[in-house]
Amino acid sequence: MLHNGRVGVAKADPALPMTAESVRRALERRPDDPQLLWRLAGIEADAGRLGAAAAALRTLTEKYPTPDSLDRLGFILNRMGRYREAVPVLRQALQLQPGRASAWNSAGEALGNLGQIKEAIDAFARAVQGQPEFGHAHYNLGLALRADGQKEAAAGALRKAVTLSPDAAEPLQALGLLLHTMGRYEHAIRCFRKLVELRPQDPAAHTSLGTSLHMLGDLNAARDCYQRALDLRSDYAPAHSNLGTVYQSLRDADEANACFRRALDIAPDDEAALAGLATNLDRRGRYQEGWELLQDRLDPARSHLEMVITAAQLQGHLGDHARAADILRAALARRDLDDATRQRVCFSLGAACDAEDRYAEAFEHFRHGNELKPVRFNQQEYRDDVARLLRVYAADSRAGLARAEDDDPRPVFVIGMPRSGTSLVEQILSCHADVAGAGELLDLGRLAIGLGQADGVKFPDSAARASRTDLQRAARDYSACLSAQDKHALRVTDKTPANHLFLGFVEQMFPRAHVIHCVRHPLDTALSCYFQNFAGQGIPFSYRLDDICTYFNGYLEVMDHWRRHSGLAFHEVIYEEMVSDQEAISRELVAFLGLEWDPACLKFHKSDRLVATASHAQVRRPMYRSSVGRFSRYEPWLGPLLEGIDWDAWRATGLADRVDAQIDGS
Repeated sequence: MLHNGRVGVAKADPALPMTAESVRRALERRPDDPQLLWRLAGIEADAGRLGAAAAALRTLTEKYPTPDSLDRLGFILNRMGRYREAVPVLRQALQLQPGRASAWNSAGEALGNLGQIKEAIDAFARAVQGQPEFGHAHYNLGLALRADGQKEAAAGALRKAVTLSPDAAEPLQALGLLLHTMGRYEHAIRCFRKLVELRPQDPAAHTSLGTSLHMLGDLNAARDCYQRALDLRSDYAPAHSNLGTVYQSLRDADEANACFRRALDIAPDDEAALAGLATNLDRRGRYQEGWELLQDRLDPARSHLEMVITAAQLQGHLGDHARAADILRAALARRDLDDATRQRVCFSLGAACDAEDRYAEAFEHFRHGNELKPVRFNQQEYRDDVARLLRVYAADSRAGLARAEDDDPRPVFVIGMPRSGTSLVEQILSCHADVAGAGELLDLGRLAIGLGQADGVKFPDSAARASRTDLQRAARDYSACLSAQDKHALRVTDKTPANHLFLGFVEQMFPRAHVIHCVRHPLDTALSCYFQNFAGQGIPFSYRLDDICTYFNGYLEVMDHWRRHSGLAFHEVIYEEMVSDQEAISRELVAFLGLEWDPACLKFHKSDRLVATASHAQVRRPMYRSSVGRFSRYEPWLGPLLEGIDWDAWRATGLADRVDAQIDGS
């Protein structure tokens, strides 16, 4: 676990013999010569014969117990893994020289590897106190603090180690991994980029970089990193497995499966790859097959945590919520959980308890999971962004905006708050022969943000300054993304919920685009967001109830603006009405898109289409109403939502009475 740096040693006389054999002959004549014993220990250690080196140092320290000889013996014993023997030797060295930093560092290593983490931390702290520029001691201190759960302090110690030894890969790698587990992916990426510079031929370095990029949602960059790792070493199983997760996110199940199987061919015990295969089956609604893949190898107390969480999800989807909860409780008791994994377990356990009608326990698990999410939402920054958006696209400003006038009729933007029914609408429409469901594309936001990036102008001000040529280029780029999804589809849906912020930009590019706005009761929407562990950091407002209120109120304001001023074809779907009368609403949706009715839309739950969003399990079920008015089960915890949501703005939409009527009738 902990690693020692080099120990300072006394210089031997250069006139002494230079080989082990010659030194031993000299010792036959002078058996008590300290320099000969020191020289012999050094020669044996350099040759990797640590037992012989330790024996020489034992003889030396028995006759001449100096700080140098004791420190060196402790160092050698640590290298041999003989930590219990090393501790008293090093303590003796420190009695003779209390401020000896190298001995404190070696003592910390021995204590840490014996599981005495607090004592190890104290030893490393004494080492850096005695020698502030001792980079390796700062590194070891960081490792010990991390093992003790003191992550902020650990990060500080590791940063110091990196500063003192900028070309040392180990501290940089340790810092990157720690920052990744803390959810500070951008900072981790900086560490891993530097690590790749130091170790360009190391597949693990490229894989680590890819993992952090993946968590930030940069799938293409992550894929490139994993592929580079495999170019360097084709049998590197972690890169194959991680590449599979990227293809899962890209909804390419076949390629994802191929990656997971390659990982398992290389490392048959790779439980992360096995969990990946099971997750693919889960997302296709093949729950029993997924469970059978895992059940014989599952041990919640020891198995890879990805396997444990996937197994619990499968059991939940199979209807055995009690078993799912048991699996997750066993996982939650493990001591090897980092915050990111513990947070995932808490959300899954909350869902299992909710399904068992254990609402108080469920809310507590959801609350704890949300507290562990390392994401913060800046409410004032969001309010400022909304105000700026509405100013740029104000009624008296819209006429002066440039337009691409691209007549592509394919774009269909399914928008709304997360958990408002967007996945269900897309799943229904994607069953139509002429519609392709693209899922949550990042391209519209990417194009909007990139519009004025070269000039340092942020969106939406960049859209106000954009020329017709700029917008035509962006429109061609987005159309190419749609063609990559399906070249023959007459309509292609993009269900990224936050696209409601970009509808003005959409109108500048695609005046024939269709917009489907999904609406659900504010309390059900808010709680469903709070109960969902969204991937990555793309929905930062969902982890605090007051943040959800702020975001929801801004969303109401933006949608009110588009209702009054947008020139796009606009259709609103109420979730509660859709689950009450699916056929009627489905027919309205298809007609809105200008297509002939396709009865396959009524069999959306039988589609084998891979769904990669948080609602993948819900769209595998026939239409159900159990989520309508769900908020009533959590009445004791609704206070912040009741106080924070702008109920006047909600009623002003004209949709509140229709939603309430459905809830009252449920």
